[in-house]
Amino acid sequence: MGNVNFKERATIARRVTWVGIIWNLVLIAIKFVAGFLAHSSALIADAFHSVSDFGSDIAVLISVRLSNRPVDDTHHYGHGKIETLASIIITVFLFFVAIGILIKGSLKIIDFYKGVPLDHPGLAAFLAAILSIIVKEGLYQYTLKKGQQIKSSALIANAWHHRTDAFTSIAVSVGIGGAYFLGKQYLIMDPIAAILVSVFILNYVRTSFQEGINELLEASLGQEMTDQIMEISKQVNGVYLPHNLKTRRIGNTIAIDMHIKVKPTLSVVEAHQIASDLENALKKEFGEDSFISIHVEPYYQEGHLK
Repeated sequence: MGNVNFKERATIARRVTWVGIIWNLVLIAIKFVAGFLAHSSALIADAFHSVSDFGSDIAVLISVRLSNRPVDDTHHYGHGKIETLASIIITVFLFFVAIGILIKGSLKIIDFYKGVPLDHPGLAAFLAAILSIIVKEGLYQYTLKKGQQIKSSALIANAWHHRTDAFTSIAVSVGIGGAYFLGKQYLIMDPIAAILVSVFILNYVRTSFQEGINELLEASLGQEMTDQIMEISKQVNGVYLPHNLKTRRIGNTIAIDMHIKVKPTLSVVEAHQIASDLENALKKEFGEDSFISIHVEPYYQEGHLK
């Protein structure tokens, strides 16, 4: 999708995020009302999770507006890191939400074993959880597809945010359903479901936060990407011994710095053309917005041209 320009990319990202915002507002209202009226701590916890989704949508909107600005005199590599920063902010917010849910659910379980009666969740809570599963899975599929289309790390992170909400809503529906349909001895299933919600969120936070930090610290793109770049380089006519490869991610795009060797008898124009051919091959694979830097060296082997 290297042909998608900054303006088109921003338009797609904003449209997708607004769809998420509208649905999250609907779910927040339904979950809070049903949770309080039907006395379900699990559904109320899930409602707070949806509030975090709403917050992440707002963060994505802000990052999209800023990160999709083109290269300028003060940002030679664009503004993509803003998108990475937004992803990290989302995960930090999720972390505190998860800890709060975990503590509250644990306290309810302690109360249950102390003999403190727990509230009996109503049918409305169960139906609201089922609705949440359907909506959030739909948002996940839609947002992930668009995020991959425009190569937006913030949109992809937000898509997985929707997926974690779908998973947690499954746990919530099981907990509420057990408490509602099986009787008083199973009321503990509601706070257990709330704890499972927090576990799902914390697992996502761990992986997403690590990826975001690695990007900010400009970690390499990994061995698989290295092998792919090397293979592309070897397919370009006139390129010998590609080496000294460095890679990093800049928001929705990547940067590649590498050295290649060419025949020492070539003119400057001919050597430049080979480097340009390699640059075009890499941009065709990784997107026209990729930052490619290629250093050309003469190729000798034991004093003779190979």
